[in-house]
Amino acid sequence: MNQERSPWLEGAIAISEMLKLEPPEVQESIRRMNRKTYPETSKAMFEKELEGR
Repeated sequence: MNQERSPWLEGAIAISEMLKLEPPEVQESIRRMNRKTYPETSKAMFEKELEGR
């Protein structure tokens, strides 16, 4: 199936790639902010990480 990516997804991927270029302190502060802003997503990611161990 050949589907084009949505512009929103393309933008999110581009932002994510740019953030990877930031210093570790900046990346950690962004992660802290995301945990506060999106607690359900952070909890799900943490639980998935625990399952993989």
